[in-house]
Amino acid sequence: MPVVIAAGIVLGNLMPFIEGGPTVRASRAGQILTAVGFGILGLVTVIYSLLFLVVQSSNTTFTPRLNLFQDDPWIWRTYALALGLFAFSMSAFLQMGDAIQVSVSLPLFAIAAALAVIALMWKIQAKAFASLQMNFILDMLRRNGRQVIEGLYPERPASESSPPQPPAPTGGRPVRWRGSQTTLQQLELRRLVSAADSLDSVVVFRVGVGQPLWPGATVAEVWGDLDDDAVLASFVGGANRTFNQDPLLSFRLLADIGLRAVSPAINDPGTAVEVLDAVVGLLLVLAPRDLAVGAIHSPGGSTRVHLVLPVWEDFVGEGLDELLVASMNSPMVLTRAETNLSRLADHVPPDRRSDVSSRLERARQYLGAGHPVSPSEPDDPVPHQEVSR
Repeated sequence: MPVVIAAGIVLGNLMPFIEGGPTVRASRAGQILTAVGFGILGLVTVIYSLLFLVVQSSNTTFTPRLNLFQDDPWIWRTYALALGLFAFSMSAFLQMGDAIQVSVSLPLFAIAAALAVIALMWKIQAKAFASLQMNFILDMLRRNGRQVIEGLYPERPASESSPPQPPAPTGGRPVRWRGSQTTLQQLELRRLVSAADSLDSVVVFRVGVGQPLWPGATVAEVWGDLDDDAVLASFVGGANRTFNQDPLLSFRLLADIGLRAVSPAINDPGTAVEVLDAVVGLLLVLAPRDLAVGAIHSPGGSTRVHLVLPVWEDFVGEGLDELLVASMNSPMVLTRAETNLSRLADHVPPDRRSDVSSRLERARQYLGAGHPVSPSEPDDPVPHQEVSR
């Protein structure tokens, strides 16, 4: 943002001295510059106030953990461009001074920049209004979740079973978090693997992306001469979870939306059904992929880093368990859950079918028995109790 404002000031001080070509009266150009400068500033204020209200309404409707525009670069680029245009208009107006004629390129440039800012703000406003639509949110979560899954987990032949995760060693030198409490957003591994390989060291992470980092807590263990600072430099923290390297985030957000939909205050089973469709769709994307990718090797083939990554059961549980329990009194949701899980069980590899079958059995018990079943004991029916009058 400071760079764009500085560029606007520089251009505003240079363009009034352009000679040659068509000219326009300086007074008329000054009127255009002041109108554009203050007009665009007022429009930005209105649009961003509206954006704030839309985001607040969206977070209340869906989940407060849904950061729709916080990391969108075009939000801040548009804001910076508008401030740069304001700085340009004011600088050029002051630089004209007592000039009688100025180049026509000066007001034309201001008008063109104003139209560009208005076009960007219209795009942001359209995106903000679309964020109030359930289908837009679910599609965004599906796309982001699929992108993370495809970037992190390679595909494997459907006939092969998932290889076991190489066991990580224990008992190394602990590396403790030195900063304030934050959330692990991603890990910068390229430099870490290179440094560990050069010092013949091994790093085992004890926290995964999306988990909290507490002051003084052990976040990794090291074997070898690798310095603690090199390990801690690979951590990227922040206030919120992001989609960069967090494959469980889409499942968590979808479950949050589904839980809110089936709550007594909202009572919107149709939304919960759409959430189930989205969760099962992501599980189908994940099912044929190799999840044992937590061991990172150096170019020489030696294992240098062990990561904490979710397994298949974590994905199934994150997306389905809480939603099934909350939907015990919603036949519409349970019926769709039975249908979707039956199809999912037919398409997952045999070694992952039991986790799906257990949730399918639970949904059938909730739907058929008409009374709660403990999530920890899905195979044990709860006896019906007579209510004394």
